[in-house]
Amino acid sequence: MANPLGSGPRNRGFKSPLPDKRMNSNTERKRIYQVKRLDTYRKGWQNDSAPADIDIFPWPGAASDFRPVTKARIAVCGDSFWVFMETNETELRAEEKGFSRLVYADSCMEFFLMPDPANSAQYINWEFNPSGALCLCIGTNRYDRHDIRLENYREFFQVKTMTHNEGWNLEYCVPFAFLQSCFPSLELKPGHVMRGNFYKCGDKTARPHYGCWSPIDLPKPDFHCPAFFGDLVLN
Repeated sequence: MANPLGSGPRNRGFKSPLPDKRMNSNTERKRIYQVKRLDTYRKGWQNDSAPADIDIFPWPGAASDFRPVTKARIAVCGDSFWVFMETNETELRAEEKGFSRLVYADSCMEFFLMPDPANSAQYINWEFNPSGALCLCIGTNRYDRHDIRLENYREFFQVKTMTHNEGWNLEYCVPFAFLQSCFPSLELKPGHVMRGNFYKCGDKTARPHYGCWSPIDLPKPDFHCPAFFGDLVLN
């Protein structure tokens, strides 16, 4: 999402055929995603993993009426997590290049992950636009954050983006060794529960919007809210 040190974003493209989903504490609950383990990486792995639907738009008054159909998938492949995200957004903005804290202003898909919630309140945010520009930060909230700058991040995370007539896709990996360098006590065993959220946004696109997977109950757009992260459970 949003401004690396905080804030939310927006976007444009098609309208989703689905009605608005607005956070209601009585009807929307924290979501749980089962992270499937595969023996090794293979092309099309995402077809064997259930989607996490980014279908909640908590702040309709703060954005346009655009509701892109967006899904995320994550799986363990060997010694890495692999993340795949797709959206039917077709009117794209991709002004940022390389490492940038302004990726949220472009067409953007994001993953916020708190890998070791029992031992650390820190989480990492990956924010990508269609050209593969990245915002990567770590901290405990929107203000307590600092950049993780990897000059070779495209190769390190094996970033792949693809645009097509029906939208755009994003795929990348997160090596366990990278997470364990940031979270030394992290043990990625079956049953381990991480926390996180998936987002779709784009602050300066033609149709700004704020979409999330796990519901957020706040009065104003804010993706840096770990209290509303869902659970990611390692199978």
